[in-house]
Amino acid sequence: MKQNKIIIGVIILSLMTVPAVCQSSKAIRVLIDTVLVFDSNTSPAEAKNKTLAFARECAIKKAVPEEVMTSSVLTDLRAESGRQAQEQTAINIFAISTQAGYIIEEKVISSEPKFANDILHYRLKLKALVEPTRGERDPSLSLELSVNRNVLKDGDPLFITAKSSTDGYLYLFNFLADNSVLLMFPNPISPDNAIKAGIPLQIPTAAEQKKGVYYKVQADPSKPVTAEAIFGVFCKNRIAEIDKFQTVHKDFVVLSAGEQSFTDFQKWLVRVPLSQRIEKAIPIQIFKWIKRNLS
Repeated sequence: MKQNKIIIGVIILSLMTVPAVCQSSKAIRVLIDTVLVFDSNTSPAEAKNKTLAFARECAIKKAVPEEVMTSSVLTDLRAESGRQAQEQTAINIFAISTQAGYIIEEKVISSEPKFANDILHYRLKLKALVEPTRGERDPSLSLELSVNRNVLKDGDPLFITAKSSTDGYLYLFNFLADNSVLLMFPNPISPDNAIKAGIPLQIPTAAEQKKGVYYKVQADPSKPVTAEAIFGVFCKNRIAEIDKFQTVHKDFVVLSAGEQSFTDFQKWLVRVPLSQRIEKAIPIQIFKWIKRNLS
């Protein structure tokens, strides 16, 4: 299937740091005013999602020194995606997976689409509070994460396998196409998220599969292909307040977990020092079934 490249130009109007009284003495408040340019096939809703993701990336880059901006998760994501996953997926993940900082508050001040000569200009102003990460990585921690397939069709089952270097707890999130975050595991059907060192954990487990428990991917019906990602977080200890996230339920389709889920996730993760956790991201693509007329 041929895919058109959606973003055809980028214009950054302004990036400026705004002094403010912040929740943390280290938190930095920034204001981003940016415009992305899209072709005529892009809907205003899709343009907004992509412009917001780019603005979030700019906010973290502006708030955090360039020398600490390297993200191992982003590097892994781009290396694994190759040519199959859309580049925008990596951009979406960047704002969440960076080692440098997290957006713990944000407000879209304004968003405005304008069409001119079949070109869509989407301007968005974002005010964000960026909290730097705490501590340093523990080199002894590692997380291996894989899926049965990176390219799937609507309704296909998704199997996730994880293996950690030490005993701890596994959290799996689905980064949806609209930049929202859905908790996949643990969930009401599979509440136990403990994982043993060196022992692969498949989700759903064999016992759950015997009971008919499967994760099935869902394509956005308005798009030929939906780009998402599976994001795994391994922690040495349990992380509190996991119940704040929208999670998967039996026979319940989720295409969006809401805009607030993005900052909720970042607030949740930033409280855990880097030395206590490790993350891994895997991009997936979900293709919509296309009916063909036989003649």
